[in-house]
Formats: sequence, structure tokens, C-alpha cells
Amino acid sequence: MLWDTISSGLPSDHDIDILRKHFLLNSMMIVGIFFLWLLIIVTIVQKIYILSIVNFAVSLFLVWLFLHLKKTKNHGFVGIVGTTTTGIFYLFLIAHGGIENTAYLWAMTYPIISLYLLGRKQGTIFSISFCCLASVLFIIGDRIEILQHYSISLVIRFVSVYATIFLMGLVTEFVRENVLDRLKNSNYQLENAFKAVNDSTVELTRTNRQLLTEIDERKRIEKALRNSETFLDDIIESIQDGISVLDTELTIRHTNSMMKQWYQRNLPLVGKKCYECYHDGNQPCEPCPTMRCLQSGKPEQEMVPGLAESPVEWLEVFSFPIKDRDTGKITGAVEFVRDITVPKRLERQLAHAQKMEAVGTLAGGVAHDLNNILSGIVSYPELLLMDLPQDSPMKAPIETMQKSGKKAAAIVQDLLTLARRGVYTKEVISLNDAVSSFLESPECSNIKKFHPDVAFEVDLQPDLLSIIGSPVHISKTIMNLISNAAEAIQKGGTIRVATRNSSIQTPVEGYEKIPEGEYVVLAISDSGSGISAEDLHKIFEPFYTKKSMGRSGTGLGMTVVWGTVKDLCGFIDVQSSPGEGTTFNLYLPITRQERAHKKVAPPMEAYMGCETILVVDDVEEQRDIASAMLEKLGYSVAAVSSGEESIQYLNRHQVDILILDMVMEPGMDGLETYQAVLKNHPGQKAVIASGYSETDRVKAAQRLGAGQHIKKPYTLERLGISVRSELNK
Repeated sequence: MLWDTISSGLPSDHDIDILRKHFLLNSMMIVGIFFLWLLIIVTIVQKIYILSIVNFAVSLFLVWLFLHLKKTKNHGFVGIVGTTTTGIFYLFLIAHGGIENTAYLWAMTYPIISLYLLGRKQGTIFSISFCCLASVLFIIGDRIEILQHYSISLVIRFVSVYATIFLMGLVTEFVRENVLDRLKNSNYQLENAFKAVNDSTVELTRTNRQLLTEIDERKRIEKALRNSETFLDDIIESIQDGISVLDTELTIRHTNSMMKQWYQRNLPLVGKKCYECYHDGNQPCEPCPTMRCLQSGKPEQEMVPGLAESPVEWLEVFSFPIKDRDTGKITGAVEFVRDITVPKRLERQLAHAQKMEAVGTLAGGVAHDLNNILSGIVSYPELLLMDLPQDSPMKAPIETMQKSGKKAAAIVQDLLTLARRGVYTKEVISLNDAVSSFLESPECSNIKKFHPDVAFEVDLQPDLLSIIGSPVHISKTIMNLISNAAEAIQKGGTIRVATRNSSIQTPVEGYEKIPEGEYVVLAISDSGSGISAEDLHKIFEPFYTKKSMGRSGTGLGMTVVWGTVKDLCGFIDVQSSPGEGTTFNLYLPITRQERAHKKVAPPMEAYMGCETILVVDDVEEQRDIASAMLEKLGYSVAAVSSGEESIQYLNRHQVDILILDMVMEPGMDGLETYQAVLKNHPGQKAVIASGYSETDRVKAAQRLGAGQHIKKPYTLERLGISVRSELNK
């Protein structure tokens, strides 16, 4: 820090004369600033304000010079400007007199400053010029009243002392320059002498270099000879693919470390048949690229599976013939073996994702149409039951019809989950509560009833963190996994349901890659028959099952599990093998939000009203159902079949709120309709209705001012609460 300050940031190996000038400039400026501030304080105390101001101005100028020197390293400019400024300041002090008429004493330092900073020639000019100007001030001081008066004896003493200091400084600077010149001459002579010595050794160096070259060449040849037997091994070991050298009988003659690592349970490999070590076989495998290579004499390639217990699932084998250089006869083959497990997994995952997307698109379209059809079966019975007396003989058949419609609607919801277009509300939930609630539900009781020899073990972590999700879908996920676990147990066994918190620091490779993060893990395991490796990658595909179709559920159970986990941005790990049972681990991201309190269903009177409502839906049955329900609640209702008709209607009539179907074909959809309505009717209230919707379009409509999103098929309570809450805003 001190070095950087006094050297202006120059390195210690810089030119010595430049460093000296920087040291002197910085030291003098620091000392000058210090004493000027002391004098400022003294002059303020003695009320000599003009001198205080001048001292302050000079100190600020010195600070600027100090910073300028550190930034530009221009010592010549700073030396001349600083010396000139110091001379002007000293002349002012002589003219003013300073504190008790002693300011002239500062002027005696000027020769030292000018000579040390500017050198002998410029310093002499500056020193003599200053002395002349100071003498003029001394002489005219008696004639000008504003100048300080000095006695002739003091002037003589000043000049004599000034001259003495000047001569001493001049001699010192002269000696320093001479010494520096001599040092430079000595250094020049030393450099010449060194060059002469260096030139004289060139021939010796050239001779030594030739000898060293001959010695190095001999050592290189000797090293090449020593390494000739291990050269091929070094090349083979540097390659990260597996390499295996075989003779014509498929006997292993040489391998690298990668092959030993992949097939370590069959070590040693050399001397054994390749099909024994690499495939646990007793005869050449089919297809065998090496056999084809030995027969054709051409390179061959094939993808083959790895060993069952090896981390390498798939290998790509390239076989190249080894030929005798003299006879051209094939003497063996070299296998280059590449691990393609990761690319194969990615290929399988891509195919699965494409299949799920295609099936999901189909399921979403079918589900949307079914939702429109089911609306009459689910919604009209609710209206009919409200008008029937309790003892009506039609009540039971209508309730049965309504329950059947709700079951069909649940299947449609599964299809929408498969399409990942389901309309449901996410909330903060406890996975422990969801598990406990299901274990006490009628559905779980039915599972236990059909599988009485299955025991349940429950291990729920008490301080389990919360997640954000749909309680309905989480419950369905738990039900599907437990139901499948029970059906996998043939002659008695155990189902274990556990939850735990998990913090993953590094990605985990499992059924799918699980990245870093904090998760709540739902683990459901069984001691059943297990799943083969071949089937394990198909279990989440729609309608894939090893059971007879229709025996249990809709064939969408595991697909719903997959869709639910993916909707929650979670991950699945499956561990299973035939005869050893199966464990499903669902990794669901945690949330630290507080759980909301359960809301009590309001009475019907709370969501009744008398306002005017326009229902916009392209399906006639949906318009009729929504209109009937809203009229039942006391509202005045009109209905149109398209967005274009709604705009025309609103040009002639005024309504309090719109019920907008999001998906209307052909023509304008709900978002486009609402955008057009707002142009002529700013602030128009609306709610969005759909069996499913593209989330971004729903949110876009809500950002424009639309209210809640109502799921089809309608229920009286849900429709009424959504409308009433929006009208009350």
C-alpha cells in the first residue's frame, strides 16, 4: 500500500531515475498537503482568512497533482507544474508575510525542490528566476502599502542563505548526475563485456548442442526400443471405448481396461471365448458381427445387449479384420465396443413422449366431446332432483343416472389428465393427509375386501413438507398404485406405503433422471410378482396391461399416475424385477406455502341473484343446461351460439356478466370473443367455461379481466358461486 502510494503504482523494477522522481514528487506533495492543512488551522485561529483560502486552494491543487501523477505517470508535467505553482505560492507568502512575517522561510526550500525535481539545468533556471522575483518583492515592499515590508538586513540574510542552499543543491545534483552517468557507462561496459564472453562461447555451445542432440537421439531410440512392446497397450488404454482383440476361433487375446470394467465378474478375459465372457453363452451369438467380419474380410457393425447385471444395457460393436501383411490372410479381428446405453434410453424416452403426445391429443379431443355429451346426464338430474319431492318414485332412478354420469365424467377426467388438459385447481396439500384419507376411504375398503390376504404397512414421516397439487388427482394416483400393487400379489403379501422428505444434491439416474432439488417422496411397494425389464418401460403407456382388458379399471390408471406427476413437475423412479416385487417412488416438489383453511359450502341463497347473463357456447345442450341452472338461481338469461353473435347481441343489449365457452368452432374462441367485447364494452365482466382449455389462453383472458374458470360438466353450486363471486367484485 505504501509502495503503491509513493511510486504512483510503478513496479519496483522500473527505471531508477523515474522512480526517484516519483518518490520525490509524491513525498513532497504529501508533506506539503500535511503542513498546508496545519497552517490552514493556524490561520483560521488567527483570523488570517485570505491566507487560509490560499493555503486551501494550493492544498487542493497538490491533491489534484498527486492523483494526476498516479493516473498518467507523467512526472515531467507534474514536476514543472508543481515547481511553478510552488514558486508562485512562495512569492505570495513573501508578499503577504504570512504568520508573524515568517512566510519567507518557506522560500528557502525552493532551490532544493526545483533542482531535485527538474534536474540541474531546469532547476538552476527556476531557482535563479525565483530569487530575482523574490528580490523584486523585497525591494518594492517599502513602496507598496499592501506588500509586506522587510528590513534590508533580512533581505541580505535571505539572499545569502538562499544562494548557499542553491549552491549546495546544485553541487549535490551535479554529483548525482555524474555518478548516474558513470553507472550507465559501467553498465554499458559490462554489457559489452558480457556480449564478448557470450560470443566467445557460441562455438562451444554449438558443439555442446550437437553432442546433446546426438545423446537425445540415442536416448529416444533406446526409449522407443524399450516401449515397443507396450506401445499398442498405451494406445488401447487411452481409448474410452471397449477394445477386444480376437483370433479366428473367437478366443480373446487382448482387451483394454474398459472391457475389464464392464465384464469384471468374468475376469480374467484373456484366453476365453468372447461369447462366454461377453454374453454368458456356450456358442457364438447370433447375429455376430465378428463372425461376419472373419468371413467377409470387411468391417461389420451390430448393436447387442449387455449382460443382465451390468450397468451397460446396450453396446454397439464394430469389428475390423486383422490381416497378415505378407500373405493377406485373416488372422483375427479387433472389436471396438461403444456404450450406447444413454442414447438408447433417450431414444426410448423420445418415442414414449411422442406416443404419449399423440395419444394425449386424441384423448383430449374425445374427452372434450364426451364432456359436452355428459353435461346433460350430470347436470339435468341435479335440476330434476331439486324439483322432485323426497318420496317421489323417480328420485332413485334419477340419482342412479346422476351417479353413472359422474363416473363417466371421472373417466373423461382421466382422459383429460392423459392429455394433460384437465381443468382442476391446485392447492397446498399434505401428502400424509391424502394417504390417510385414501386408506380410510370406501375405495380402499373395496381393495381390502377383494384382496383379504394382503397386509398394509404405513410409514408416514411426521414432519412431512407440503406440496402443491390437486387433491383429487393425488388421491387417484395413490388409489391406482395401491390397486395395482394389490393385484400383483397372488398368494398373500404386503403393501407398504411410506412418505419422506428428500433433498437431492446431485442428479439421480433411475427410471428417469431426477435433478437436484427438495422433494416429498411417496413410496408404494409390494411383495408381488414384479415387472420384467422388457415390460417396465411400457407400464405408463395408455391401455397397456398384462391383465385381461376390462378386469380392473379403464386401462388408464398408470397413465393417470404419469400425467399427474408430470403436471406437478415431479419425477418417477420404479424398481422391480420378476419375483421380487415392485417399488414406485414419486418425487414431488415441495412448497413452503401455508395450507389454506377448508371452505364450508355456502347455502344456495348465497349465490342466487337477479342480474342479466349472456351464455356464449357453440353447443346447444350446453347453452340449455347453463341457462336452466342460472334461471333456477333467479338470473335473467339469454344465450347465443358463437362469439360473433355475442358481439351483435351486446351492441343491442346490456348484460351484467358473460359465460364464455373457451373452445368454440368454427369462428372466434372465448379469448378472441372477450377481446372484441372489451373494445366496445370496457370492464365487461365474464367467466370462462370449458371441459378443458389451453392454459395460456385461459390466463390471457383472465389477465384482460375475466373471472374464474368453470369446469364442465356444470354443477349448480360451482356455476352459481363462480358467477356470484364475479358479480360481487
